[in-house]
Amino acid sequence: MRDDAVARFLFLTWDGGGTVVPVIAIAGELHRRGHDVRVLGHRGQASRFAEAGVPFAPYPRAGDFRVGPSPRRLLALVRDRDAAQDVDEELDARPVDLVVGDAILLSTLQALARRGQRTALLEPTLDGLLRGRLRSFGWMLGLLGLPGREVLDRAEPVVVASVAELDPRSDADALHVGPMVRAVAARAPEPTVLISLSTFRFPHLLRTWQRLLDAVGDLPVRVIATTGPSLDPGELRAPANVELRAWVRHEEVMSRVSAVVCHGGHGTTIAALAHGVPVLVLPLDPNSDQPGIGRAVERAGVGIRLSRSASADRIRGAITRLLDDRPLRRRAAALGERIRLEGGAEAGADAFV
Repeated sequence: MRDDAVARFLFLTWDGGGTVVPVIAIAGELHRRGHDVRVLGHRGQASRFAEAGVPFAPYPRAGDFRVGPSPRRLLALVRDRDAAQDVDEELDARPVDLVVGDAILLSTLQALARRGQRTALLEPTLDGLLRGRLRSFGWMLGLLGLPGREVLDRAEPVVVASVAELDPRSDADALHVGPMVRAVAARAPEPTVLISLSTFRFPHLLRTWQRLLDAVGDLPVRVIATTGPSLDPGELRAPANVELRAWVRHEEVMSRVSAVVCHGGHGTTIAALAHGVPVLVLPLDPNSDQPGIGRAVERAGVGIRLSRSASADRIRGAITRLLDDRPLRRRAAALGERIRLEGGAEAGADAFV
């Protein structure tokens, strides 16, 4: 395709926290370049796309789907044949040059393969934790009548909104373009810790939050704690050094923090690392990519992984190490410099045209 040619794109997404960020960034970049871009997703995502100015429509049948922390909800998403039919009918009405799908939407990828539609993948997390994990469940997917390797392998290109050096188990065809965040080298005027956990209300989320707040109460640091939509700040007891907020733009605070404590969601973790900030990961969902993100952080020597049930004393010790361990902090700063050289949304858009 010539650089000046107008291409038609259909992006497919689902309501799963950080999944929307790379879609908005890359679809938005293509839209700004003058390409014909539209996105199909779940109804709850509509306001995010409207705010970004990216053309969006909900799935007619599957639009009310809301994913949650239960593995059954994720399985329902993988098997969602309503979404597959919605995509089929959308393409019948408005053909495109390229569908940019998500590896989780296997039923939809199967429908695209049946119709011979050219398809790419956009991965919002590490390839080794997404496609690699789906392949390992191939036998189980087969029992459920779902495809696995065959539909994942036909997609081209496969764009990963992450960093290759954190993703050693990625496939050779994975193109890492870096995270979709604006980042600078963090400079904290005083020792400052950001705590941000999941947007889903896991059964143990409240207890984990309170243990974290208890852990930082005795530290000589400023703490910014953002609970998100899943938790009312009024449910928590905050020490005097904690600024407890329902929500704040991470890009507004990460340039001024010394360390980040999170659950291992790819978006929050990679945003912290892009700012050169070390992280403490406490995975909340063992069935997600969160434990793998924690392992990647430890393997790179830029953070620490603890169990969500770790004691306040262990959490306090881990945060103290993030603040005081100079070699660890130098590694985090150096990784941030490398991440900020990645292409991000522009490189992702280039890969699809």
